[in-house]
Amino acid sequence: MGDLITTTAALEAACEKAKNCGHLALDTEFVWRHTYLPQLGIVQLGADGDCRAVDCAKGLDPSPLGRAVADEGVVKILHDARQDLALVKRYTGASPKNVFDTQLAAAFAGFASGLGLQKLLFETLDVGLAKTETCTDWTRRPLSEAQVRYALDDVRYLAALREELLRRADALGTRAWLEEEMARYNEEALYDESAPQEMWRRVKLRSARPGRRGFAVLRAVAALREELAREWNLPRAWLGSDESLVEMAERGRVGRLVHRLGGGRAAQLRARYADAVAAALETPEEDCPEDPRVHYIGEVLDAADKALEWLERRAPELHVDHAVIANRATVTAFVDNVADGSNPLARGWRWEAVGRDMAGRFGVD
Repeated sequence: MGDLITTTAALEAACEKAKNCGHLALDTEFVWRHTYLPQLGIVQLGADGDCRAVDCAKGLDPSPLGRAVADEGVVKILHDARQDLALVKRYTGASPKNVFDTQLAAAFAGFASGLGLQKLLFETLDVGLAKTETCTDWTRRPLSEAQVRYALDDVRYLAALREELLRRADALGTRAWLEEEMARYNEEALYDESAPQEMWRRVKLRSARPGRRGFAVLRAVAALREELAREWNLPRAWLGSDESLVEMAERGRVGRLVHRLGGGRAAQLRARYADAVAAALETPEEDCPEDPRVHYIGEVLDAADKALEWLERRAPELHVDHAVIANRATVTAFVDNVADGSNPLARGWRWEAVGRDMAGRFGVD
């Protein structure tokens, strides 16, 4: 099949074309059902009107793609880029540079944030994409011509879409902000996997109040879940729900364990959790983590509500979707401490566009 790249030489040629024209449209198709990480099926490439798909099942050398991804002279164009870039980095080992995310750019070009590619293409270029292969298993071979053609449509129009979004951003005066926002994709840490010892911070706590020693338990069992998920190549949720982990933290023992394992592995899992809980309960008080949630006083919460309402009114005047400027958590933290330079509203284009004004209006001393 001519649209499938199955040799390293063909991949080299496709990446050379991208280098010559200065852009490379990228997308991925993968399966993520029964494994810790997604299983990459194909990587779609588009350069100078030529669209091809890299067959990741062929075992070809991905280093030509890695060099293109890391080449600062080649703009990589994707829609909703972060997961695709993480997969491409894992596949090639290369850190992405010079990325243009059309979904993010749309929020600076007069559109709502989070628009899907199909809707955005229709609204900007009057292009309609078919959605006929949404249930394809991209790891099965052979792939049909219809499947490959469907996948290539996701990169076929990205270069033209980028040009249209930049044109609209220029007209609205938001291009400098857009380009500053795209620079975040150059940060290598964006694609790094979290250390197992930090995974407890991602557990949904809701109203739970485990106490400091309970958080030591949560840290231990969340790290164990992550380590075993990687070792056994299973989705982490299969090894215990967040609710199960929080219950262990609150009660200091393994209770009702919601998981999707059977047989000996289930028994092994319960025993490993029990050992982790017991060890964590011996953690010295000074080494136990604090509750990561911030509890704001009523004055701050009221100020945050007013600041959010103001931001929603201000954003249309700036021609930027308010959801891209800041969410509730960011606004609340900002009005609580406007001097915190790590807050996005305290630096860059956000400070210039809204942060300085918001601090003067709503900052709580």
